[in-house]
Amino acid sequence: QRTSRKRVIGTVDKKTTKVLEKRWKRKNKTEEHKISHDDEYKKCEANRPYQLVPATLGEEASSSNSSEENAIKPEDRLDSLNTPSTSQMRIKLPSVALACDRTGVSDRAAAILVSAALKDMGIVTTVDSSKIVDRSKIRRERAKVRVDLKRKDERRKEVYGIYFEGRKDQTLVQTSKEGISSKKTKIEEHIVLVSEPGSKYIGHFTPESGNSLSIKRGILDFLEPTFDVSNLLVIGCDGTAVNTGSKNGIIRQLEVSLNRSLQWFVCLLHANELPLRHLLQHLDGKTTGPKGFSGEIGKQLEKCEILEPTNFKPIEISLPEITADKLSSDQQYLYEICNAISKGNISLNLSKRNPGKMAHSRWLTTANRILRLYVSTAKPSQNLIILTEYVMKVYATTWFAINSQPSCRHGSKHLFGMIEKSRFLPEDLRKIIDPLIQRNGYFGHPENLLLAMLADTRKTVRELGLRRLLKCRKIANQQEIREFKLPALKIDAEDYIDIIDWQPTTITEPPLTKYISNEELEEMILAVPEEIEILKYPCHTQAVERCVKLVTEASVAVCGNTARDGFIRARIASRASLPVFETKSQYLQVFNVN
Repeated sequence: QRTSRKRVIGTVDKKTTKVLEKRWKRKNKTEEHKISHDDEYKKCEANRPYQLVPATLGEEASSSNSSEENAIKPEDRLDSLNTPSTSQMRIKLPSVALACDRTGVSDRAAAILVSAALKDMGIVTTVDSSKIVDRSKIRRERAKVRVDLKRKDERRKEVYGIYFEGRKDQTLVQTSKEGISSKKTKIEEHIVLVSEPGSKYIGHFTPESGNSLSIKRGILDFLEPTFDVSNLLVIGCDGTAVNTGSKNGIIRQLEVSLNRSLQWFVCLLHANELPLRHLLQHLDGKTTGPKGFSGEIGKQLEKCEILEPTNFKPIEISLPEITADKLSSDQQYLYEICNAISKGNISLNLSKRNPGKMAHSRWLTTANRILRLYVSTAKPSQNLIILTEYVMKVYATTWFAINSQPSCRHGSKHLFGMIEKSRFLPEDLRKIIDPLIQRNGYFGHPENLLLAMLADTRKTVRELGLRRLLKCRKIANQQEIREFKLPALKIDAEDYIDIIDWQPTTITEPPLTKYISNEELEEMILAVPEEIEILKYPCHTQAVERCVKLVTEASVAVCGNTARDGFIRARIASRASLPVFETKSQYLQVFNVN
């Protein structure tokens, strides 16, 4: 160095100095507080595995002397400034974070509840306040848990079945105007994706628009970075035209993009609702608004729960045995009131229960209200009797049959059962519902019929299914992506295997059976196995609807796609680890979940 170095002392770093001064004052105040409550302090320290004050502190020392001895000396201040504050809460709270997202409490409310519980248990005292939980701690823990849950699913994995459904939700969004940030709600469409089998939520996205091309592109863009779609075999959704159009529907466009045919599983529960909806509108008039009806019966449905039950004519049916724990409260109500009407007696407890909210998007509760109105009407009209009989004999029996046997292998049987049970209606009303069954008879397609035949309990039907499968392999061009068209259904068929006319119908192989080689297929025809393995994909989209509900709840609870996704995963994880919490023994299940 050619010249002498000039050393200059810089100005005081006011920001850092202020932080250090606050830390020192906080530490000094804590020490003084401990000494002023010496008795309580000793009592707490007796139960600790470590000692915060010298063990040789004598009884003869006065509080003033102790204060002088324990006060921070000027020469020790520099070291104490760099020492982390002992009042910081560093214990992780993942279970608290999951419980907060599950119950929907705010960060502030959760902090109050957790800190109050710690105070009552003696963990938080005036001497030791280090375990107090504030709202910032709750907020950080919730964010961390959401990120961790997302990270667990980030590994690239195979997916065999995708079920999807969309809904427009009131969505919380962050806006900025003139440098001022604020939150507001707007309508935003969300498409929810669930993998099957297993009914696992994998995410949701907002499409650019509501047309089929945009939604198809959104599905592939969402899946391809994380999932291996080369083995995707099954697609499930409801029967709306944008999903199932044979030329430009979402499923068709996915098949074209993937360059292979997919197995179509269109929700049977939606197909079961449509005839009831149109039958009610035909007999009682059109709907008015999102909840109301224009007819006399529809208007009575709104307040049917306040009516007193009266004597009514039983309508005998047979429902499958179903565990009540697997049903929602509305579904339990339908099951119990169907059994009550079948026996001709409704209990006082059932008559006092709510049949569910009135809404055109929830036809199960509409069915509940039709039955509730029937048992409270001394002289029901002919239209009310027809509606009640349809709910009892067709809608409810089909719904619980699907619920008890949800596998795709039973889908064609459920469709046939829906047709067979509805034959009691007069011809003019059958003309109302038969076209609806035809338009939504996706499980009457040869591909789905063959799956049902391969899983049939009758050996002759299984063999017939195997032979038809081998025949369609020899005829069909395996390189082409078939166009999924519904054949005409034979309403007067006596068995589900005869629900279509097989001779003129183009038969294509189900994508789910392409893993079977020709040699294996020929061997199976010679010696028909008792059971042919078919993965248990559901014939309905209930799992997707549950996730759609979670997305709707998350949309008004948190802001942004990442926060929404984490909120949903946290709720699912909490419910998986603790489905029900009524007793202490039930809570012990959380220790058995990895």
